[in-house]
Amino acid sequence: MGKIRFYFITLLVPALLFLYLNGTATGMGTSPAVPLIRIEAQEAILSSVIIGSGSVFLKIVNEGEGDDNLTGAEVNIGGTLTELHNVKNGKMVRAEKIHVPAKTTVELKPGGLHIMMFRIPEDMKEGNEFILYLKFERSGKKEVKVRLGKGIDDHLMHHH
Repeated sequence: MGKIRFYFITLLVPALLFLYLNGTATGMGTSPAVPLIRIEAQEAILSSVIIGSGSVFLKIVNEGEGDDNLTGAEVNIGGTLTELHNVKNGKMVRAEKIHVPAKTTVELKPGGLHIMMFRIPEDMKEGNEFILYLKFERSGKKEVKVRLGKGIDDHLMHHH
């Protein structure tokens, strides 16, 4: 028993103390800056210009201390494709991701950042609801209910 206690005190305790102190010095003991994402004011409109397409607008609120990126979106409407878009120099362009800095709100709105939906079935009409799944780099998947409303889709007048 004496040998075990001796090894414990002389080998294990210093090793554990070293690992603990080393971890604290390298930041293991601190909590990382994490995003805290909330979705607000989500709405969708069908295009009167491009049949079978529509746009989703919303606000991404990040109340956390860390940045995040919206990397994709999906809807529960069979056969419908979604893409992240932006408008640059008067033209709609695909966006690989949408950056959401800590402590900010990023607004997806007509004439700017938005989510495009293509191949929307003809039976989807104003007033119908669907589920939008937003994929974030750090926060994972967020699910929100969206209603198709009526609105002016001026941003679709821009060239692709």
